[in-house]
Amino acid sequence: MDHLEFRLLGSIDAYVRGRRLDLGPRKRRYVLAALLLDLNRPVPVERLIDAVWEGDPPDSARMTVQGHVYRLRRVLEGTRVETVPSGYVLRADPGRVDALRFQRLVDGAAGQGDEAGADLLEEALCLWQGPALGGSGGGKTLEVAAVALEETRLRAVEELARRRLRLGRPERVLPRLRAIVTAAPHQERLVSLLMTALYRVGRQAEALELYDRTRRLLAEQLGVDPGHELRATFESLLAARTAGS
Repeated sequence: MDHLEFRLLGSIDAYVRGRRLDLGPRKRRYVLAALLLDLNRPVPVERLIDAVWEGDPPDSARMTVQGHVYRLRRVLEGTRVETVPSGYVLRADPGRVDALRFQRLVDGAAGQGDEAGADLLEEALCLWQGPALGGSGGGKTLEVAAVALEETRLRAVEELARRRLRLGRPERVLPRLRAIVTAAPHQERLVSLLMTALYRVGRQAEALELYDRTRRLLAEQLGVDPGHELRATFESLLAARTAGS
């Protein structure tokens, strides 16, 4: 099917020319997600079963997966889902799967200078529409994949922030840092970068208050003190504020 796009960085969906396809129940979406994550490679039926069910699957699991593949073939007309001895292969252009495009852009940024690399990372992060794989809810295969994607997202935001700060453009990464720290307040490196960005746009008091809030959160929820990098950032910003007052 021409212009077919697959989305995994948010809800598990397929679109054709901007129109959202009716993929059916969530278990069918889990089967599709598992096929897309191993695009153009054989995916054993057992792996598809592990993507759909948490714990022990029902005796009918293999037959149910076969039924979902059959219906996906009809919905995704023009996209080949081939049967192979061990299971199935979904044939499609990797550029039409947002999660694969995201990883390609992140990998590409690593070999670029700060300006070009930051642009690639920004393009990659703009592909996200919500929690990876719809927050999953599927079996272990998808849970592991979702965690890996989210970790890559955090690293991409961190790298983008470091590049923007080196380029002297803290304002360009501030909204994204705010959003990610709100969602992941225990990520100390990201908190440190947000503090630095806030300080550099003239919000010194807010930067220092963020440290105090994070310190209390770590103590109350995890029973730990801030790590070396976060403490060092706080002390550096506090010293700079004192020197400038």
